Amino acid sequence: MPDDPPTPVMDVADREEARALSARGGRPPAPVPGYERLTYLGRGAYGEVWVGVDSNSGRKVAVKFYTRRGGTDWAALAREVEKLRYLFNSRHVVQLLRVGWDSDPPYYVMEYLENGSLEDLLRGGPLPVGQAVTMFREIALALVYAHDKGVLHCDLKPANVLLDHDRRPRLADFGQARLATEVAPALGTLFYMAPEQADLGAAPDARWDVYALGAVLYRTLTGSPPHRDDPTAGTLPASGELPAQLDAYRTLIRTAPPPKGHRAVPGVDAGLAAVLDKCLAADPARRYPNPQAVVTALDAWRLRRVRRPMLAVTALGFAVLLVLIGGIGAVLFRDAVSTATEEVVQRALEGNRFAAKSAAERLALQVQYRWQVLETEARDPALRQWLAAPAGEFRAVNGGDALDAWLAKRKAKYDAQLGDRSGLWFADAADGVQYGTAPPFPDHRMKYRGFRDYFHGLGKDFAERTGPPPAVIRAPHRSMAFRRKAERDDEYWTVAFSVPVWPHADPGGDPLGVLGLTLDLRGQTRLEAGRDRFVVLVDTRPDATGRRGLLLRHPYLEQYHPSGKEQLPLYYADAVVNRADAGGDAVWSDYADPAGGAYSGSWLAAAERVRVRGEGGAEVDPGFVVLVQERRSEVLHPVADLRGRIALGAGVAFVVVLATVLLMWAGLVAVADGAPPTRVTQLLRRWAGLPPGTNTPGTAPTGESG
Repeated sequence: MPDDPPTPVMDVADREEARALSARGGRPPAPVPGYERLTYLGRGAYGEVWVGVDSNSGRKVAVKFYTRRGGTDWAALAREVEKLRYLFNSRHVVQLLRVGWDSDPPYYVMEYLENGSLEDLLRGGPLPVGQAVTMFREIALALVYAHDKGVLHCDLKPANVLLDHDRRPRLADFGQARLATEVAPALGTLFYMAPEQADLGAAPDARWDVYALGAVLYRTLTGSPPHRDDPTAGTLPASGELPAQLDAYRTLIRTAPPPKGHRAVPGVDAGLAAVLDKCLAADPARRYPNPQAVVTALDAWRLRRVRRPMLAVTALGFAVLLVLIGGIGAVLFRDAVSTATEEVVQRALEGNRFAAKSAAERLALQVQYRWQVLETEARDPALRQWLAAPAGEFRAVNGGDALDAWLAKRKAKYDAQLGDRSGLWFADAADGVQYGTAPPFPDHRMKYRGFRDYFHGLGKDFAERTGPPPAVIRAPHRSMAFRRKAERDDEYWTVAFSVPVWPHADPGGDPLGVLGLTLDLRGQTRLEAGRDRFVVLVDTRPDATGRRGLLLRHPYLEQYHPSGKEQLPLYYADAVVNRADAGGDAVWSDYADPAGGAYSGSWLAAAERVRVRGEGGAEVDPGFVVLVQERRSEVLHPVADLRGRIALGAGVAFVVVLATVLLMWAGLVAVADGAPPTRVTQLLRRWAGLPPGTNTPGTAPTGESG
C-alpha cells in the first residue's frame, strides 16, 4: 500500500515482520490444513496475507495470519471475525470461509478476488467521472448494508476495497470495525480518516465512514486523497507520540480550506460537487448522518441529471407549444382584424362612392339646367336687340335700365327654381362691354369685361384693357373659378356659366354677345352632423396659376375668415386629378387631404366626375370632380373596439394557457426532481396528486439507518 500513509506507529512492526518472513525462508507463519501452494501476497495492519488453493475445489482463497502484537492477535481476530459474522452472505463484503482459532498464529480464510483492490486500480490514475460515481455508489451501498447490520467499518480506503470478477467493489479488512453499540476508539488511515476520529477518546460514529467514503470518491476523481497535497500536510510528524500525531492531523483537517480539486475535474457538476463537499465537511454536524443519506443524495443527483434532458425537452416542447398557440392566435387575430377592416373599409368606400355619385349627379343637373336656362333666354328678341345696339345708341335710349329689369325678372323667376338667390346674371355685348346685371351694379355697367374667361373661353383672364376683345364664345362655357367675398368678408369660390347670344334663332354668324350667370360654390359640405364625413369639390381645369386640382369647396373654406389683405390659401388635390385623368377606379383607402392641419391623417375617399349632357346627348365636361371623404379612424372605430375585445380575450386566454403550461411544467419538475422537497414542491406534489413528502419514482427511500 505504498500510496497510502501508514497507520500511525506501524513502521517498527513492519520491519520486524519482514525479518520474520525472511527467517522462515518465504514460508507461511503456520500450516493451513486443506489449502496448498500458499504464496505471499502482502502485509496488513495485523499481519500477513497469503494466497492459497482449496485442496478440494481448487478455488483460490486469501489467508490472513494475525502475526502482530502477540497475545492481542486473538482479540483482533475475534473482533474481525465477529464483524464478518454479522455480514455473512453479503455480496458487498469479502466473505469469511474458515477460522484457524487453534493455529499459532491464528488466521482466517476468506474469498480471493483476483482483480485486486481499488488502490491497485487507482495507481493507473483517476477514474472517469461516470465510473467513479458508479464505484462510489456501490461502496456506499456496501456501507449501508454494514451499518444496517450494526457494523461501522472505521477504516475505509481504496486498499480496503477489493474488486470482484465483475470489477464491482467489495469491502474488506474489518480489523478496525466497530459495532454501533461499542464505545472503543478506532483509528483509520491518514487523509481518509474523519478529523473527529483521530482521537483516542472518540466513540465510533457512522459519520466517520461518510467522511472516508467522500475521501475515496475524491481520490478516484483527482488521484489523491483530500488535503494530502495541502502545503501544511508535509508538517505532520511521521513518528513520535501517537496523540501528538493525531492532534496534528485533526488540526490540519479542521483548519485547512475545503478541498476543491474535484471541482476542476471535467464532468463534475455543481450537484455532484455538493454531495462530495458535504461528505468531506470537517464539522460532523454538517456531514451526511450516514451512508444511506449519501446514497439518497447521490440518487437524487443522478435522477436530476438523467431527467434534466427530459425536462429541457419538455420545457422546449411547452415553449414551442406556447409559441405555436401564440403564433396561431396572432395569425387568426391578424386575419380576423384584417378581414373586418377590409369589410368595413369596403362598405365605407361603397357608401362614399354612392354619396359622391349622388352629389356629382346633383351638381351636373344644376350645371345642365343653368346652361339650358341661359340658352333658352338667349333666344329672346329683346336681348338680341339690346346687345346688337352700339354702345352710344344703347346709352342714348337708356337701355341699361331696361336690360337690368329684364335680367332681374329672369333672376327672380329662376332663383326660385334653382334655390340659389346669390347668383349674378349679366349680359355683355360682342365688344366686351357689359350692358346689364342683376342685381344691378352701376359701377359695372358699360365697363369692359371682355378680358374675362367667361367671355372668350380661353381658360384664363387677361389684363383689363379697352382694345379689341378676343373672340366671343361659340358654345356653352364654364369659366375658371374666381374669388368673391360675402357680406361678412368671407371669401369663397365662384364660377360663371355663359352661352353665346346669336343674332338669329339658329346659331350662325358672329355672336352678338354673351348671357351668363354665376354660381357660388360655398355651402355646407358636411354630410352628417357629428361625423367627420364631407363633400369636396375639385376643379380639374387650370386656375389662374395654371395648376389643376384646386379645392373649390372644402370644410376649411367654411372656417376661413380673412382679415385685412389676407389671401385665401390655395390647396390642390393632385391625386384626384391624376386618377380622374387616368379614368380608373377613383377610390382611396388611405387618402391624404391636401389641406393638412386639422385634416391631416388617413381618409377613405371616393371621387366621381361631374358629367353633363348637352344638346344631342353629347357629354360636356364642366371640369368638376366631387370627392367624398371620411376619416379612416372614425370608420374603423368599431374594428378598433373589436380588436381591443379580441386582444383582451386572447390575452386572457394566453395567460390562462401560459399559467396552465407553467403549472404543468412545474408539477412535472416537482414530480421528477429527486431533491428534498421544499414548501413549494410540497404544494406542487399535492397538486400533482402525490402525498406530501412522497419520493418520486426511482429514488431511494429517505429513511436513515445505523
